[in-house]
Amino acid sequence: MPLARDFIVNSEPQSWANALFLGNRWGVINNNIAECWNNWVKAARYLPIVGMVDHIRVQIMNMMHQRRESTAIMVKELSPKKEKAIGSVYVESRKLRVHRSCNWRFEVVDGEKSFAIDLIAMTCSCRYWQINKLPCNHACAAIESKSMSFYDFCDKYFKIEMYRQTYRGIINLIPTFDINESYLDDGNVINAPDVRSQPGRRKTKRIPSQIESRVSKCSRCHKGGHNRRSCKEAIN
Repeated sequence: MPLARDFIVNSEPQSWANALFLGNRWGVINNNIAECWNNWVKAARYLPIVGMVDHIRVQIMNMMHQRRESTAIMVKELSPKKEKAIGSVYVESRKLRVHRSCNWRFEVVDGEKSFAIDLIAMTCSCRYWQINKLPCNHACAAIESKSMSFYDFCDKYFKIEMYRQTYRGIINLIPTFDINESYLDDGNVINAPDVRSQPGRRKTKRIPSQIESRVSKCSRCHKGGHNRRSCKEAIN
């Protein structure tokens, strides 16, 4: 419908649609961060609004303090997860053959396939580098051939200094023992809205998105709707 099409185009879909997002993804193309947050604050979800906000505030305050303290003993270049990732990639790069085209361009042979590396543009034809913002095993082989550091080719947001900056802020304490409630009167009290609940138990199970509602496929009989463990099909 033209009306629906014009509405979607004019609503800046690049700001809310995964397919049209223009920013860097750093290898993430899902909404897992929102699900992690929902699970993390599950204990506070059914509290009154004031108690819920304060419970989440204390959670965040404690989390930031713990991570701020943990960064004090970190001595490597990257955050722990990315340090482990680049280590695994480096091990894979040791078995690759490197051919130099010029000072910054290389052809890396991986089995029967070859990949083009450009260290100036920081790109690889396998596209792992562009998506994850970390050198792939082909790029690591090229970087190693020039006796350079892998860390110079990693995104700055994976560096340990940026990790420290993330948790450097402090959430201040909010003491409540001396709060004076005498100023409240009937005119300043905001009552809850008059909402009538529908009959039956409230739904607590999240409705999965269209991306998540995929049909499983059995690797034994190659039919959909079940997996290998629950397969009951007879194999000829």
